[in-house]
Amino acid sequence: MDEIRYFMEESLVSIDPQASIKEAAQKMRHHSISSILIKDNDNYIGILTDTDLAHNFAAEDLSPDQTSVSAIFKGKLITLDAGRSMEEAYEYMRKHNTRHLGITEKDKTVGILSIKDFANYYHNKIPQGTEEKGEIQYFMKGSVLSIEADKTVLDAIQKMAQHKVGCVLVSEAGKIKGIFSETSLTMDVLAAGRQPRTTPLSTILIRKLITLDYNQTMSSAYQKMRENNIRHLPISRDKKIIGMLSIRDFANYYNFKVAQSNNPEDQIKNYMQENLAMIEEPTSVQKAAQLMKEKKIGSLLVTRNGEITGIVTEEIFTRKVLGSNLNPESTLVSELMASPTTIKSQQTMDSALSCMHENDAKYLAVTEGNKIKGIISLKDLTIYYKNKFITSQNIDG
Repeated sequence: MDEIRYFMEESLVSIDPQASIKEAAQKMRHHSISSILIKDNDNYIGILTDTDLAHNFAAEDLSPDQTSVSAIFKGKLITLDAGRSMEEAYEYMRKHNTRHLGITEKDKTVGILSIKDFANYYHNKIPQGTEEKGEIQYFMKGSVLSIEADKTVLDAIQKMAQHKVGCVLVSEAGKIKGIFSETSLTMDVLAAGRQPRTTPLSTILIRKLITLDYNQTMSSAYQKMRENNIRHLPISRDKKIIGMLSIRDFANYYNFKVAQSNNPEDQIKNYMQENLAMIEEPTSVQKAAQLMKEKKIGSLLVTRNGEITGIVTEEIFTRKVLGSNLNPESTLVSELMASPTTIKSQQTMDSALSCMHENDAKYLAVTEGNKIKGIISLKDLTIYYKNKFITSQNIDG
């Protein structure tokens, strides 16, 4: 059992509840931290995070010099004993929807555990090289907010609070120039004594935009975030930003992967389409396309004398029929079919994703013994990852 005590942060930085928000931000900047404990006499009574500063303070257009810490932080510090396991701590975080836990020993607070610590813990727990390319697209947030550089910090923060996100892309004349985040607010605005209402985004340090292609692994993405010490990573495709990954996405993702690794419920046989749609070799492309439309499917297995000899897909029709200007009425499926890429039904959905990438295929024929028993599609994988990940992901704050 991996006890919390071996993974928590033991250096406790705190501030008095009557201190100003500006003082708190300056202390956070000095220690390069995203949260600070609130200490009243000898008791830790709460925690102030950069998310609190963004949503509960800056978005309300309050003064950093005249607003006290006690007016901002919400509720008491949620604690857990240092002897409990990391898995228990993660479930506790999910239960209380928090990104930070106070860690105690004999009722005394001795450390802090954050969502970043979980990301590191799970990242190190999973053997390197076991992740699949292309997983990013299933776990990133698809909506990415942007704002023009001539807008104020207050405009940016209010937009972030409204959409419950931790960052926005900053653009100038339609071109993305960088990223503004909750960390930017704490370090570059509040700690510097600037007023969010009167500070244009163009006058503060906008963090350089570091991106990663969506076709990389989650491990590559996390490594890039660690190397650049960032909490948000924009994901691109064809030089266009299509999504965003955050530290909490990695903690949730890795937890999902650990839980999934030995789970028989994640085998392909539980998700494949078992009603096989087939068509004989000497059939026209037009009739095959009509059958695919009727059954609302994207592929057909091709047979000869009852034996499966190939597969045709919407993609094959598009590339070979339209691309070569063939006549769909006179062109036979036997002229276009490909050999089906196969995978065993007992393998995992992760294996299916890897197989698709390696073979540039969107459909796999699923086998049991030496017989094809089903079809697994890229669409099936998308639904699987979305449902599994969304179910496992509860930490929002």
